[in-house]
Amino acid sequence: MDYQKARIIIGLTMFIAISWFNLAYGQRSGEVDQYLKALPSDLELKETVPQKYLMTAVYYNKDIYGNFSDKTRVRGEYTRGLDNGNVRWNNVRIAYSNQLDGVFPEGQLQEYMEDFLYKPSEEIVSESTFADWPANNPNDFNSKNLVWDMMALEAFAWEFFDSVKLNHYYAPSVLKAKVDLAGTGYFENKNIQLNWSGITKMNGELCAVIQFLAMDNPLEINTEINGMEIAIKGRSHYWGNVLVSLEDRQIEDAIMYEDVVMKLKIPGIQDNIVNTTREIKVDKLN
Repeated sequence: MDYQKARIIIGLTMFIAISWFNLAYGQRSGEVDQYLKALPSDLELKETVPQKYLMTAVYYNKDIYGNFSDKTRVRGEYTRGLDNGNVRWNNVRIAYSNQLDGVFPEGQLQEYMEDFLYKPSEEIVSESTFADWPANNPNDFNSKNLVWDMMALEAFAWEFFDSVKLNHYYAPSVLKAKVDLAGTGYFENKNIQLNWSGITKMNGELCAVIQFLAMDNPLEINTEINGMEIAIKGRSHYWGNVLVSLEDRQIEDAIMYEDVVMKLKIPGIQDNIVNTTREIKVDKLN
């Protein structure tokens, strides 16, 4: 083969390779653009079998200068897609550590939450929902938070799926409300903002990334632990994201962060201002 023929063959090979690349890239780019136009409004939640999740919430307690005091881990297994739209909690354990980098022990099983079954609704914040839970339980509020946090993440994932737009914050007015906390106080959502920030892949499925942000939310809690009355008043910032499958609308992953500054009032003890930060993670198990 002479030099001129070799140049022609190499040139043709490069032309074919570049053309194939441009075609493939153009097709993939078109697919991406299609996904980013709008979330599918007709996508229904499919739960042909029960879906299981592991939810973990870690509380870091500090003073207002950021000096560490102690930490608490609340972890439980959550199952949804049960008969009649019910959900269930199992193996909820609470563990403590006074070392910032310390490893948590297994934790104490919260027996009152074993097979705790209910249908998610607005009634989840009513006292009657928790009527069978033990009185004066020091872990009461942390356990209820597990329930309420999961329901909030589900609301962010599903309730406004057809309203969010790519890279535009959306503030549903219906979420701007003061919520009763099962008779122990209230939490007021001032201005929750949702944002569809893009597409990613989790657990082998394409997912929409739904971000949420809520700042300066007042809270007030009055409770009794071991005969001691405790009054809490403060504010909360929280934010995070939920990954929603574009195949079956199931939650594939979620994370939330919260920063709470509050004043604690305990009879006979000087008022104390504390800072609690939380990291909440939801991992899909099946």
